[in-house]
Amino acid sequence: MKTRPLSDEEIEQAIRKIRQLYDDYIITFTKPFRLKNQFEDRYFEARKSRIDLTRFVLAELEVIRKLKRAEEEKLIAREEKRFKKRTKGGSAAGLADRVLEQQRKQIEKYPDLPMDPRASHEITKLFGALDLFERQYWPGLETVLRRVYPSTYANPRADLEPRMYALCPGAGKSPPIISRYEALLLRIPRGRNDVEWEEKRLLVEAAFLLHHLSRVIADLPTEDFSEETKETVEKVQEFVHILLADFRLKDLKPANLGG
Repeated sequence: MKTRPLSDEEIEQAIRKIRQLYDDYIITFTKPFRLKNQFEDRYFEARKSRIDLTRFVLAELEVIRKLKRAEEEKLIAREEKRFKKRTKGGSAAGLADRVLEQQRKQIEKYPDLPMDPRASHEITKLFGALDLFERQYWPGLETVLRRVYPSTYANPRADLEPRMYALCPGAGKSPPIISRYEALLLRIPRGRNDVEWEEKRLLVEAAFLLHHLSRVIADLPTEDFSEETKETVEKVQEFVHILLADFRLKDLKPANLGG
């Protein structure tokens, strides 16, 4: 089946998307900036050679997505290795059950995000917690960020706000990032491995957002804030730290934050 040729506008949108994906990949995983420059060189040559730009952008999208998936898989493998190390000695199965039960109790206090009933308890609670964050804590922090960084260009808002929308858009909307997960749950037959991988990916994305929020808050010039603003920022930071602890996401951080 042939791919429909993209219009000039769609190609430009795809190129902007690829550039953004490279920026996210480079910043999140501390990769060399030359990777993006190499893409720009390929794009220049593609235009000069007048090759099929539809095939070019689709291939390039797949390249950067594979690079991102590979790094996420490394993070997940590292976290699983740490978990196995913590459970080494004694009854691994029994200890794992106790850890899971403790985890379930820790997150029970958070609301459920309305999702397919086949969705995992951890995912419905995690995105319910993020929705709670968006409703109760984000407005105050957003006001502070807009005051400190009036422009959205070349400052923390440029990266943070799109991530916030992807994971917790608010207004009762379903987060765009879970659309693939929900589609996998509805698939017949349902691929268990695909569902489990997608759940892990969602945990990674949520962890990265929370760690990014924590870093942005830590970099705020709080010494210049009023006591009321300081209190607002401290409450947001405290809630973010609690989420990281309750959902066991403290160690699941981007490479550029160490760990």
